Amino acid sequence: MASIRTIIAEKVQEHLNNADWKAAITEMEILFSIHQDPLIRVRIGDVRQKLNRKDEAIQEYLLAADLFAERGFFVKALAQYRLALRLDPSNMDIRSKRERLLMSCPVVTWKREPVEYRPPEPIGVTCSPY
Repeated sequence: MASIRTIIAEKVQEHLNNADWKAAITEMEILFSIHQDPLIRVRIGDVRQKLNRKDEAIQEYLLAADLFAERGFFVKALAQYRLALRLDPSNMDIRSKRERLLMSCPVVTWKREPVEYRPPEPIGVTCSPY
């Protein structure tokens, strides 16, 4: 038997295929209440864009960015801030949130790891005793 999450996800897909945007949002909200996946908020933002609700879409993208950042997915969070800025380039709140995240991102330093040398194994057939 399919889980309730799977059933709701199938309903969402059906609504999206039929371009029933409002019903899709309702089902996605239910899905988010069951499983707090930031990607669901991103999809809700996408649907709100299709409904020409730019401000609501921006809020969804910002919520997704915050959730991604809380979970340590900084690159995904930055992508959501960039998407929100694309919709409203003059929004200074989004810019400041993005800058704060950039300043708090852990810096990854690349260093060369030592390589262990092992001589190549001889090519041949090995027989097992069994």
